[in-house]
Amino acid sequence: MSDLLNPQQLQSVEITLRMFEENLRQMATWLDGEEENGILYRRKLTFPADRRQAVRQLMNASLEQIALLARSLDLQVDEKDAAGSIRAGLAESWANLIDSQSGKLTRYGAVDPRVENALDPVILKLAQLAKDLETLFED
Repeated sequence: MSDLLNPQQLQSVEITLRMFEENLRQMATWLDGEEENGILYRRKLTFPADRRQAVRQLMNASLEQIALLARSLDLQVDEKDAAGSIRAGLAESWANLIDSQSGKLTRYGAVDPRVENALDPVILKLAQLAKDLETLFED
């Protein structure tokens, strides 16, 4: 079937299937009771037990269809070192931190002048730490 698609079409289907599988696998982790507990966030699936079985059935059916299509299109496993994903997340965090400085917060309204001294040094330290971490994950 892969001969029915040009390389760009095949790549588009492959990426779409991979992203859907990643979402399904994350869903399975939360369905299994995994929790994420951070300083500023908590994620726990609070989902009715009577619907979990239906979700698992649909999830498994989806994974089976992905496997069938991947075989028929002769799609290969995309093996990547997680360092690239970590670097990308850190680069995004760095940019968001830089955009959280007091001068940039004016886009949301007037900023109290005291915010610069209270917020910016910590934000800049966090941005530098994100950049330092990103560097450690480079090849």
